[in-house]
Amino acid sequence: MFQIVHCLKFITRNQIQTKFKLHNFTKISSPARRSYAINKFYKTTSIIENNDSYGVLLDNSKLKTPLGKELIINNKALALAVAEEWDMQKEHIKTDPMHLTKLCFLAVDNPSDLSEHEVVQQILSYLETDTVFFISDTDNELEKLLMEKWMPLIQKFNGYFDTNLKPSKGISVESLDANTKALVEKYFLSLGFPALHGVLHAVETLKSLVLTTCCLHQDISVKDAVLLSKMEEEYQCMKWGRVDWIKDYVDNDSIIRLSAAMLFIYYTLNPKYKPLAKQDNYTQRQQSLKQ
Repeated sequence: MFQIVHCLKFITRNQIQTKFKLHNFTKISSPARRSYAINKFYKTTSIIENNDSYGVLLDNSKLKTPLGKELIINNKALALAVAEEWDMQKEHIKTDPMHLTKLCFLAVDNPSDLSEHEVVQQILSYLETDTVFFISDTDNELEKLLMEKWMPLIQKFNGYFDTNLKPSKGISVESLDANTKALVEKYFLSLGFPALHGVLHAVETLKSLVLTTCCLHQDISVKDAVLLSKMEEEYQCMKWGRVDWIKDYVDNDSIIRLSAAMLFIYYTLNPKYKPLAKQDNYTQRQQSLKQ
């Protein structure tokens, strides 16, 4: 029975490959997972300018989105960064680490057909369960640490929106009312549709709209934001030990994703300007946890 099922799967796969001409897809196997990657079909990458907008060229062909639309980018630095992601591909095109490309595709295609209001509602949903509002009181030392690290950021967030949000001991943020949501919603609607996708990507990475907003306003660096979003986990690792390579891999992945989101937001909102460097306090924050 097993051999028959295996044979049927093999025949079906060959029929699909023949019908849809998928022979240029290569199977990539790893201990963690299996996926399919497209063989690299170009040799050079560059950008092309047209009326203050930019496109990406693979050899002499314009890069298009998954839905077949021409990729148009409003910032030269962002276009160069996308071109660099494609230039870094080796034998196979692996889209998983191409975060800027995926954000640009998402902004152009909008595959879920979402309006600005709907994207903002998705962003606001994270405010109701924001990491920094739920401070554990089961460990006095941990509670003191979280209050010390998170309260200043909550206060900055309140200052930006003239709100009065406070940490909660329950399962919801009691101080979050309709007026507060309206104030925050108005601000994010002002950012525009492309930047909102970057904000949503950042919020999904940090599970915190407060940390995302503070990072967006350069109150904290990207590395600091990632560390602060995992403060409870970091505290437990400091107390009970850690498997370094696993923890470092996950943290680095979050840093890469958040960096891409912040660059995308900045360049989308400031098409003719370069970002300012921000001092990184990641090492100092880690050391403070050990004290």
